[in-house]
Amino acid sequence: MTCQDNEILLNNVLIQMARSFLQYVAECSPWVRMESASIGDQVNVLAERQRQDVSEIVALLSSREHFIDFGSFPTEYTDQQFLALQTLMGSLSSSQTRILNFIRTAIVSLQTNGDSEGADLLTVLEMHERDILKAFSEIAPELKSPAIQV
Repeated sequence: MTCQDNEILLNNVLIQMARSFLQYVAECSPWVRMESASIGDQVNVLAERQRQDVSEIVALLSSREHFIDFGSFPTEYTDQQFLALQTLMGSLSSSQTRILNFIRTAIVSLQTNGDSEGADLLTVLEMHERDILKAFSEIAPELKSPAIQV
């Protein structure tokens, strides 16, 4: 693997995160009852944290003078509009799990190819992304609370 391949791999991680289901959900503003508006706000905060992680990859790729491709949202996401946040939680968790698996694989590849800077960055970002997945597991029961059922 060449340096160029390492940067392509980093850019692919960036795309996975920048065009994640979490980012899509944050942009499409899922429905939540007024009583649970703070939960919707929590999801938006998680999306912002993920955008910050994306900016870390952008900074590294920029320092390496690599062209940055932000990708586009998968078309299957377009079926997920005008839904309640409670309905989307399973898909959010699944998407986040896929991102974590992608990052783990990328870390191994970067380490194998001698890109310790890229691997170290992704190791830190993996912890951040794992925290997002954990937050989903904490938010989901709140959405099922009888006080906020539809």
